[in-house]
Amino acid sequence: LINEAGFPPGVLNVISGYGNTVGNVISSHMRIEKVAFTGSTLIGRKIMEAAARSNLKNVTLELGGKSPNIISNDSDIEQAVN
Repeated sequence: LINEAGFPPGVLNVISGYGNTVGNVISSHMRIEKVAFTGSTLIGRKIMEAAARSNLKNVTLELGGKSPNIISNDSDIEQAVN
């Protein structure tokens, strides 16, 4: 989808792996300028600390769990939270 949308190669890189190996390297690498993370508050804090110590990269965090939800205005809130 990224290619079809016309993004140049290298603009978006999705990397999965174990946090202790991949996460530490990504959040502290000097040539990475942006990190987005979904997961626990504890790990989000570690990512922010590593990002600040390295090159003060931009960080987007969705914390509090591994299952984010997008709820639109016309959604049934009771059903969405259960």
